[in-house]
Amino acid sequence: MNQSKFERIIRSIHETREDEISCSECFDHLSTYVDLETAGVDAAKQMPYVKQHLNQCRVCREEYETLLDLARQEVT
Repeated sequence: MNQSKFERIIRSIHETREDEISCSECFDHLSTYVDLETAGVDAAKQMPYVKQHLNQCRVCREEYETLLDLARQEVT
């Protein structure tokens, strides 16, 4: 195992919380999270459980990034 992968695993373990949300819950809140970000609001502060999940889940993070890209295209 390389150093980078090991560090990601350790960081993921460290960031794990007792009260995490599931992927389906995260998906339910993604559009609101993206709307807050595109409005200039600190979405991570408003929705910390979503941010924490996005930091740990690659699938949800990819969905988030896709939605964010689409939202930014609509703004321009």
